[in-house]
Amino acid sequence: MSIRKKIIIITVSAIAVSIVIISLVSFSSPVRVTVSPGMTAARVAEILEAENIIRDSRLFLRFIKVLRKDRAVKAGTYYITPGSNYFSIIRTLSRGSEHLVRVTIPEGFRTEQIAERLYRNNVIDDPDKFVTKVIKNDLRGFLFPETYHFPENLPVETVINTMVEQFNRVFPPEWKERAEELGFTLKEIVTLASLIERETRISEERPIISDVFHKRLRIRMYLESCASIQFALGEVRLNLTYNDLDIDSPYNTYRNFGLPPTPIASPGRDSLDAALYPEETEYLFFFEKGGGAHEFSRTYEEHLRKQRQISQGILRP
Repeated sequence: MSIRKKIIIITVSAIAVSIVIISLVSFSSPVRVTVSPGMTAARVAEILEAENIIRDSRLFLRFIKVLRKDRAVKAGTYYITPGSNYFSIIRTLSRGSEHLVRVTIPEGFRTEQIAERLYRNNVIDDPDKFVTKVIKNDLRGFLFPETYHFPENLPVETVINTMVEQFNRVFPPEWKERAEELGFTLKEIVTLASLIERETRISEERPIISDVFHKRLRIRMYLESCASIQFALGEVRLNLTYNDLDIDSPYNTYRNFGLPPTPIASPGRDSLDAALYPEETEYLFFFEKGGGAHEFSRTYEEHLRKQRQISQGILRP
């Protein structure tokens, strides 16, 4: 037997004796413990001691490190009975919580929609605070759309950080290099991707719409994105009026050149990829022709002609 193994056995045995002594306390009702994403084993030990589940956080931390489980602790909400032995507690924390809430944030959700979904699933208790924090920290569009497993009643800052960290994980360094190559900041690329995301749900159309927007930005032509109008209005309207298109807002891309000041929604991978790698086309115009699909045109005259043909039933949507 190696010296290292002997040391581990002796250490575990010594700590185990301490556990037996510590466990000789009166059992009571289970205590709710929430482990947030990214929380260290040392912080978990402090919480367990503060909740009187264990008596000595330093001893617990030594034990969990000896077992090499200090990096195996999973985020979640746990119910642990004070006086439980360390083996049981560590096994519970390593298996993961049965009280995690599964929340799916769809691609293209606005910050307000994300906050509402989190609130309805009991992940946060103050959706207004969530939105305020996101806007204050200029994080619109950076809350990555994904399926998350959250404990209940988390601080809004924890949820926001988790979603932004997920964005950073899926946005590789080569994408940042590509953005610089195109002359865009990261925020501008996310803003462009958010417009693409809200304009179409058809993956094949995204690189084409991206090319239209890239061309318009280069020649300083209004983007004329209906998605930006809907954001400015604060609601989705299937049929926009001329009055809607004249709304006084920095997000009105019919009246303001260039991109909106911030992303209008949280784009997914496909839209981010499309914003960075537009498909080379001759198109400069497009409109929604029904069923979520779009008709593309090279000139304004062709654009108007196709709209008339659609309305007359000559061109099938």
